[in-house]
Amino acid sequence: MKKKVEDILVEEEITAKKIRETDASPKVLNAAAQLYAYLRIPRHSWSVWEKKQLKSQIQSSIETIARRRIRRIWLAAASVLVFVASGGIWYIQLTRHSNIAEFANSIHENKNDTITRLVLSESREVEISEVESDILYDTKGEQIAIGASKKIQQKLETVEPIYNTLTVPYGKRAKITLSEGTMVWLNSGSKMVYPAVFAANMREVYIDGEAIFNVSKDTEKPFVVKSHQFDIEVIGTVFNINAYSNDKISSAVLEQGVIKLIRQTKVYLPAENMIMSPGEMVTYNPKDEKFQIQKVDPSDYLSWHYGYYVFRSETLGNILKRLSRYYNVEIDLKNKELALVTFSGSLDLKNSPEEVLNTIKKTVSLNFNKEGQIINIY
Repeated sequence: MKKKVEDILVEEEITAKKIRETDASPKVLNAAAQLYAYLRIPRHSWSVWEKKQLKSQIQSSIETIARRRIRRIWLAAASVLVFVASGGIWYIQLTRHSNIAEFANSIHENKNDTITRLVLSESREVEISEVESDILYDTKGEQIAIGASKKIQQKLETVEPIYNTLTVPYGKRAKITLSEGTMVWLNSGSKMVYPAVFAANMREVYIDGEAIFNVSKDTEKPFVVKSHQFDIEVIGTVFNINAYSNDKISSAVLEQGVIKLIRQTKVYLPAENMIMSPGEMVTYNPKDEKFQIQKVDPSDYLSWHYGYYVFRSETLGNILKRLSRYYNVEIDLKNKELALVTFSGSLDLKNSPEEVLNTIKKTVSLNFNKEGQIINIY
């Protein structure tokens, strides 16, 4: 079957270059390029959703490219792929679809909010005023304890997954225990989307921000943390992920266990994978589209949920960005040259922002004053 599809491509002399030069809309060209790549890269079996989506995309492409020569080619390929979707034995790799990522990206939160918000089924919203909140789900995902005194319930009657959303604004933190026992600590300015109760064969959440995960071990049901630049797949482990959507660089630091980072290079190419071991930090920079790995002390990157930051030769610009999020204060660095000055040391986050800056001032030459909610640094 695979040979038959490849023969179609060879006989019609179809190449990626020819597809790009075809007189068609960008949407159609993109669909054609994806299909071409799918035909050439056999990888794994399809999910039911992937089969339906590919068939739909092929049909849409055919209708749009009607009366053009390339229509005959895609019709032939489509007939082969329909056979595959009906139970054929030829497999290809399709970009993994994620309903949870689409759901997370559809949420429009208020960046200036000062209240931690838990959004449950039927868009019911619970406001949490505490600076440090503790949220605990029962095993069915229906009963939720917030702190020691508040308990709420949600109905989970539908067969479709019910996504809950926890949004933690700047200046606040939260700990959440999911229905299967995984514990997550969310840092300031973070958002996590997760099912109230996980499906029978998978555990998947989405994070925008910084979080520490202590994943409950389940060899039959891997845990996947999705973010805007890469995914992390684990079975049971402890790690930190820093993946704010408004930051250029994302990172992961592993303390215990083993995790796999998965990044889609292009929609039609195989995913780039990297296996991490304890004591390693991986960063992703979109400029070179590569993972970079280095040895670190994981405790430095997990320390924030104990109430302090540890920095080793960190630039002042990055430190001030983290402090701004943690305390929910605007920090205006007037002297831009200071942004590249490095600092090493421990900062007690139980202190006020001014006290923390005075600690930095002992080793970095700077001055500052506060005007309202803005701290100016010279």
